[in-house]
Amino acid sequence: MRGQDFSAPVKAVTLGGSTYDLVFSNRAARIAEDVYADQFGRDVNYLEILREMARFKHRALLAIVYGALIAGGNTMSYDDFEASFTYDSLDFLRDAIKDGVFGSLPEQDGEQPKN
Repeated sequence: MRGQDFSAPVKAVTLGGSTYDLVFSNRAARIAEDVYADQFGRDVNYLEILREMARFKHRALLAIVYGALIAGGNTMSYDDFEASFTYDSLDFLRDAIKDGVFGSLPEQDGEQPKN
């Protein structure tokens, strides 16, 4: 998958009583990879993070949402983000992430992505 394949949909989410725009873009994917390296000590690519999200790994959810939050122009440390992230937000976040992440990926036309 190439960077230009991302379409950068915008979704809004409420965390800690404040509303933030989440932007699912190239920058969000890169930040999610950085979160894995910096916070979890794992150097993985974005597609692996998406695979972990599909397996309901909490770290994947955190990384993807934080990446989209920062890509949306918001300023928040990862520690503050993690502290404000609650399970009360999960139902809403699930839809925002599904629409945002999968809306950012190119349509499948039956062909394998070119590397």
